[in-house]
Amino acid sequence: MPNELFFGLITAAIIALVIAIIWLSLRLGQAVDALKGFLEAAQQSIQESLGEVGQNLKSLRTLTDNINTAADNVSSFTGSVREIGDEVRQIASNIRQIGDVVESLGTETLASVHGVRAGLKTGFEVFLKSLFTGTTK
Repeated sequence: MPNELFFGLITAAIIALVIAIIWLSLRLGQAVDALKGFLEAAQQSIQESLGEVGQNLKSLRTLTDNINTAADNVSSFTGSVREIGDEVRQIASNIRQIGDVVESLGTETLASVHGVRAGLKTGFEVFLKSLFTGTTK
């Protein structure tokens, strides 16, 4: 009898162990199914995020290209402004030279006018003197 009781307890323990293993395997299966669902949702979310990251990177590249283009344009503009400044300096120098030429021309013209006036005055005086005195040289 003690053997039968011992075998009965072992049988009950084995049956309880089998039930616990079946229950545990069912719970483990549910956990695996839940993990699969989570992984599928995470994968889909990551794929959407990667698509958005790709679009953001393209937009960022376009933005940096536009910034580089704007910087090149500003550099070209400042170079053009520098060239215009150099040309304005050259024009100012040419105007100064023209002013100097006009000033010296005015001085020479004034000297010539004074010389012609003095010559005409002297010539007219000699003419009048010779006309009234009757002598010619």
